[in-house]
Amino acid sequence: MKGIKKWGKTAAALASLSLVAAACGSGAAASSSSGSSSGSATTAQSSGPLTVGELLPMSGAEAFVGQWFDHGVKAGVYEINHHGGVLGHQLTTSLQDTAGDPVDAVTAWKSLQLQNPNFVTGPSSLEIMGVINMLQQQKVVDLMEGGTTQLDHMTQSYIFRTFPSDSVLLAGEAYYALKGLNCTKASLIYTSDANAQAEVPPLTTAFTGNGGTILDNEQIQAGQSSYLSEVSRAFAKNPQCVFFHADPQTAATLFANVKQLGHLNVHFITGDTGTSIQLAQAIGLADASKWMTGMAAPAAYAPAYNEFLAAYKGQWNTSKPLPASPAMYDAVVIAALAMTAANSTNPHVWVNDITKVTNPPGTPVYTYAQGVALLKQGKKINYQGASGPLDFNQYHNVFSGFDVQQFDASGNLHTVLSISSSQVAAMYNSKG
Repeated sequence: MKGIKKWGKTAAALASLSLVAAACGSGAAASSSSGSSSGSATTAQSSGPLTVGELLPMSGAEAFVGQWFDHGVKAGVYEINHHGGVLGHQLTTSLQDTAGDPVDAVTAWKSLQLQNPNFVTGPSSLEIMGVINMLQQQKVVDLMEGGTTQLDHMTQSYIFRTFPSDSVLLAGEAYYALKGLNCTKASLIYTSDANAQAEVPPLTTAFTGNGGTILDNEQIQAGQSSYLSEVSRAFAKNPQCVFFHADPQTAATLFANVKQLGHLNVHFITGDTGTSIQLAQAIGLADASKWMTGMAAPAAYAPAYNEFLAAYKGQWNTSKPLPASPAMYDAVVIAALAMTAANSTNPHVWVNDITKVTNPPGTPVYTYAQGVALLKQGKKINYQGASGPLDFNQYHNVFSGFDVQQFDASGNLHTVLSISSSQVAAMYNSKG
């Protein structure tokens, strides 16, 4: 909006102030009973609900990712509300669709602001860069999920990522190829979008840094009617395995071409989208069950995961949670515990307690109820999540091991190989 004169600048400044006020509205309402707006750590006098904002890709090529995250958030809300709420408040949700696009995410955020969210869950890697600076500037606590490597050295103080970076996940993929499949010669087939292409350098570093060789690197345009030329080049030097990243529609065409050319006889390795039934069905379960694997964070702490399963079943009436949903469940639990620890629902106060309830030292707790009980006794806690360790580093990122998973012909996931965090770390820290 360059070139706007004085009135335009004034209006923009007023608009900016109003956005900040909107973002902090629920926090201001949660100030002390004395009416002070200074952000003192006291319980709100009001017992009205707190809004959990959701910025998620509910439409677009990877709408299934938004469904994963939404299921986790709502399971977390169910958990909190069925264990007394937060400081006398129940939680409610407000969902806005980002369509998996950074530009659409801005519009979605502006709509969500009108609901005065106490904190935000999402967006995903697809659109986070479109709003991350807005959320930070407006001091909105955001617990997002998605592995984009662009956030590996994040400096935003209000943004936290509850899922390991793709850099870590890709190190796990490299480990599986080298150690699980004895694949030392691989080709890459990745869609040309920025999110997918950001995965190529860390994967290459982990794979080649531990003895692997990349034979060919193909960029494909999503949604094309044929990839015969790209497949021919990818298999020209007889790779022993293929790393790939594609949405279900693109993958359906890609794998049809691979099969057509007689190359569907090596393993195709992908990330967390490989645990999506939509991707497996697009490829064909008969083929996916033989040749495709995905990655998932293991349920490191059984008590936490069992609590998650109970909440998930209570919310969704099934004991088969969608992929990645535990991490968003954990995000809601973390926020609720941080508010409890701060004795405040003001985001400007409890943001400082997020690492206090997740990082050591402290008594390990696996459920929201356990955490609340110990916090009321004045004890320091260390929440151990349904999605694994949630110890945030200086960049507000977490680290974990991974399970390599594969669908069977009936559409059920099973674990092929479990990779420990130390094994992943060894791959991650290697130099290419």
